[in-house]
Amino acid sequence: MYGMDTETTETFGLCISRQDGDVASRLTQRNDKTGDTEEATVALQGIVCKINLPPFEARTSRPDDLKRLAHVRQSITLTGLGSKRFEQTVENSRRAYSMFSRYTPNARLIPTPEFLGKQQIECDTNGDQHLTISASNRFFTPAKQCASLETVNVNAELDPRGTLAKVDQSKYLHTEDNSIDYYILTDSDGEKRQVPTSENLQELTPIGDIVEIMVSMMCIPSKGNFTVKLILQSVTLLDGNLTTDATTARTLIDGAIPVQPKRLKQRNPYTSDLKTHKSKAALHARIDMNEGAEEHDGGEGMLEDVTIRDSDQQAWPELN
Repeated sequence: MYGMDTETTETFGLCISRQDGDVASRLTQRNDKTGDTEEATVALQGIVCKINLPPFEARTSRPDDLKRLAHVRQSITLTGLGSKRFEQTVENSRRAYSMFSRYTPNARLIPTPEFLGKQQIECDTNGDQHLTISASNRFFTPAKQCASLETVNVNAELDPRGTLAKVDQSKYLHTEDNSIDYYILTDSDGEKRQVPTSENLQELTPIGDIVEIMVSMMCIPSKGNFTVKLILQSVTLLDGNLTTDATTARTLIDGAIPVQPKRLKQRNPYTSDLKTHKSKAALHARIDMNEGAEEHDGGEGMLEDVTIRDSDQQAWPELN
């Protein structure tokens, strides 16, 4: 992200715009070729530390869970793990945020940007908290707000189990504004290109990968005040080698390989050696019924004296 100073604002023709009848204001820029004002797109780079992208799973089959899915948001959180470049990106984001303060009624913009935060990274042995930037985009738009929007079909990559298809399509629609594009940066013959991909989105950008996200900035009402959200538009995988190497290293650690528990062997006491005709099994306990068992009314012998013997008929102590 370029420094959000006066020079940058003038160079890219950045300004805050709001359409008639719209409560939201947006960061926009001038298109030099057409002369039109368009929604500005900002690029941010960082390390993925939190992610919530399709496919989504239903927690239960209850109606309130379908309501949750109707309002689910696609989100990603980036960090720089203390890098100066990422800290400058955070500072530029603050400056861009402050541009909206002049365009909110009675200057009711929340002082601290909600998209900025701090998070302790699990692999950080020092326990430090690192700056983060979060961007999100709702998956569905209420149908009453979709008059001028084009509906986008939810394909198998986004919803392989048909979970999102259970949401009431007469009330909520997946539109072009909700759609997020995914790319992989490739280097072919020294030329870097962003190649579109339809891979499993959760597997494409696991935690630890270096990515670039494209976002827009929109100021909306929030609990009597106003706040600015970073609207996620695309995710590009820049480098996933570190994550792959770390995963490989973990699998090569001896402690990571599960040790199979030793099981007791089962032996058949009647198995005998073909030459000696003696049992190959170890001595085993045996419960015999004495020949002197008397007949009772039930017509069945009752066990009076119980002895334990091994397979070679060697006497064991009696149980009286």
